[in-house]
Amino acid sequence: MGYRVWGIILFFASISAAAQVSVTLKAKADVEAGAIRLEQIAEIKGDAALVKKVSGLEVGRVAAPGRKTRITENAIKGFFIKSVTNRENVVFNGAKFCDVTARSKLLSADSLKKLLQSEVRSQMPANLQEGKDWKFSAPKAPNNLATPERGGKILINLSPQFKGIGQEMATIQIFDGNRVISKHNVPFVIHRFEYVAELKKDVRRGEMVGEQDFKMVWQETTFQKRKIIKKPENAIGRTAIRALRSSELLVDNALTTPYAVKEGDVVKLFAKFGESVVQINAIAQKSAFEGQTISVRNMDTGKSILATVSGQGEAWVN
Repeated sequence: MGYRVWGIILFFASISAAAQVSVTLKAKADVEAGAIRLEQIAEIKGDAALVKKVSGLEVGRVAAPGRKTRITENAIKGFFIKSVTNRENVVFNGAKFCDVTARSKLLSADSLKKLLQSEVRSQMPANLQEGKDWKFSAPKAPNNLATPERGGKILINLSPQFKGIGQEMATIQIFDGNRVISKHNVPFVIHRFEYVAELKKDVRRGEMVGEQDFKMVWQETTFQKRKIIKKPENAIGRTAIRALRSSELLVDNALTTPYAVKEGDVVKLFAKFGESVVQINAIAQKSAFEGQTISVRNMDTGKSILATVSGQGEAWVN
């Protein structure tokens, strides 16, 4: 009788031993984005039927490529294991937790810059030549952005206030299918280059600037806040209101606005009669800027007439 009882005990003990599994949790694991199954983050050995049940347990989720989460042994034992078997049937070994990362491709900063530069290129005015009139730089572009291994998409949107010069901002969206998984604001700079007027010699206050006094030089004007003169005709004939030094860039507010009409000049004088316009010649009685009203003398009759200066050497009878 004693032998029989002992045999029964050994029989059930053998069943109990056969129904056990060992779970060796990995310290780190890479998985596809989505549900995390225990078999992905651990080595599972033991009873085949129980191994099958335990292996398929969903023990967590990692939402998107590149994202990370931590799965702990206590969480698996305390919640997930008891849904399929007694905790005593599962023996844990290895790490106490597993850091899980969703698999992804990494987009380097250089690759991102190329994509961003291509979008900028498509938005710049066609008359500006890349590499000459403008240059692109993005020194703060993020490195190693996580993108899906398959089916991913990158969308680049420039700011609605895009001006094509100086500091700009782009929004980078990374899609997994039709779902946005990450969004990044990336600053970049568009460097602009133009011809500007540079003095070849000193010009004293009150002196008129002539063509021989300056030269046009190619220079970056990206962050230039002053109104620099960029066309020779905007400097020639104007008077310096302060002393100007050689190699100084000519700025608009350092020069007086040139007179549109000078005293003693012959001006074209226009007058409207009904639907007709009549033109005569007159002598300006004083120097004036465009928009000012001055007295002019009719060259045919000698009479003085009030007229408003409308442009270079032109005026209209009031």
